[in-house]
Amino acid sequence: MLQEWLAAVGDDYAAVVWRPEGEPRFYPDEEGPKHWTKERHQFLMELKQEALTFARNWGADYILFADTDNILTNNQTLRLLMGQGLPVVAPMLDSQTYYSNFWCGITPQ
Repeated sequence: MLQEWLAAVGDDYAAVVWRPEGEPRFYPDEEGPKHWTKERHQFLMELKQEALTFARNWGADYILFADTDNILTNNQTLRLLMGQGLPVVAPMLDSQTYYSNFWCGITPQ
């Protein structure tokens, strides 16, 4: 799916770096593919730091981090976020389960 997307819109971007892994990665003490161990979190942070360093070195004005389970349904999301004029900004992600990107005062509502 990513290859199809990249073929269709990759030229619209100043740079797209894609390095697919051949085999899934497993982590010590992992209980399943959705279990986030300390090592998995560390690996994700290293990937994001690498992407941020790449963007800085490239001279990018913006960088977007979106996990594969995040779906932006408003086609104006990026325009709205950039319009805030802040150095770091993120949308509040709605969830049908207990996931949230906002970890302060979470209630069942």
